[in-house]
Amino acid sequence: MLIRSMLKQNRSWILGYSIGTSVYLFFLAAIFPSIQETGLIEAKLESLPPELLDVFQINASMAMDNVLNLLSSNYYGLIFYVLAVLFALTFASKLLAKPVDSGEIMLYMAAPISRVTYVMSSFVVLIVAVGLFVGLNGLSLMVADLLFDLQIDYAVLWMLQLNGALMLLVLGVAAYVIASLFDDSSKSYMVTGGIFTFFLVMNIIQGVSDQFDWMSNLSFFSLFDAGAIMREEYWGIHFIWLLGLLTIFSALSFFRFTRKDLTIQFSEINCRV
Repeated sequence: MLIRSMLKQNRSWILGYSIGTSVYLFFLAAIFPSIQETGLIEAKLESLPPELLDVFQINASMAMDNVLNLLSSNYYGLIFYVLAVLFALTFASKLLAKPVDSGEIMLYMAAPISRVTYVMSSFVVLIVAVGLFVGLNGLSLMVADLLFDLQIDYAVLWMLQLNGALMLLVLGVAAYVIASLFDDSSKSYMVTGGIFTFFLVMNIIQGVSDQFDWMSNLSFFSLFDAGAIMREEYWGIHFIWLLGLLTIFSALSFFRFTRKDLTIQFSEINCRV
């Protein structure tokens, strides 16, 4: 019942991310044959400085070989990172930060619904949201492949989706942990956004020069490397890291929220749960 209520309350942003990104992918895949024939984008990419291409993880020599190569440097590069950050911030804000800030969560606790049940229900919503996000993305590309004969390698396609799903789950749960540290939703949003932006900047800077390769160790985003998957240089180590981080952040979420002092002010009355 709680999960159904949460899904109903959050369906607008879940469907927004899922359908919006899927339509974008379908449109890009649909026009790919025309783009490939003209050769204009390939010429433009080859004229750009190598350092700039490295920052955005673009391989100019492979970008136009097939639609997945194009997407690995287009959608599954910086665009996906930014979307993943916004997705995680939205999840943590809608499911924890704002309910705590507004006092809505007090109503759940008075139902009575245990804190563990609330966290577990929140994570079920996250899993459903991530599943729709990457699932519709993958299906939209499969439909485009059937309609336009794009010769997409489905094994690679779904490896990208699985890696992306794990990244979204890790960021979502990490944002949930940070949100549990604050009673003010705006402060939670700013701190989480600042941390994730730092990770994003570190991942971008490491592409500027080999001297900055060590910065990739400071960023979650280095664990999603679409280019490596496309080159079949992916041996699962990133999956292990992401699963490990997911386990750690999930445990921290339960530990922190079950011990969180939930306080709401009604005039001069201080109510605690």
